[in-house]
Amino acid sequence: MKKIFILTLLSFFGCKNEPICTVNQNNAGKQIYNLDEATCFIALKLNKKKSDLNWIRGALVAEENYMNKIGLISENPNTESKSESNAEMDINEMVKYALNEEKIDLTKEELMEIYDTEVEYLMFIGVVDE
Repeated sequence: MKKIFILTLLSFFGCKNEPICTVNQNNAGKQIYNLDEATCFIALKLNKKKSDLNWIRGALVAEENYMNKIGLISENPNTESKSESNAEMDINEMVKYALNEEKIDLTKEELMEIYDTEVEYLMFIGVVDE
C-alpha cells in the first residue's frame, strides 16, 4: 500500500514539468498565423495552465471577430484590389467588444495581457517588427 502511494505521488509530481503545449520553432519567421500555436505561445509566455488554453483561444477568436467587424480583415478578400483598409484597431475598443459583445469571461486586465503577449507571437512569426 505504501509503495502505491509513493508511486502515485511520484507520477503526479513527475508530470508537473511537462509543457501544457508546444510551439513549433520551425514556424519562426514564416508569417503564417496559426490560432492554436498563438494560443499555446501566449499560454507558455504567461505561465498559464492547460485549463487556461480555452480562455486564451476565446480571446483570440473575439479579436478576429472584432477585426472582421471593423473591416481590418475579410472572409472574402478581393484579390483584384490591394488597397489598404482605413480602419485602425483600438485595443481598448477591442477589449470592450470582447467583454460586451463576445461575452468573454475574463477581466479587462487579463485580455490586455493576452493581446499584449500576442504581439510577441506576431514578432515570432515575422508579421510585425520589434
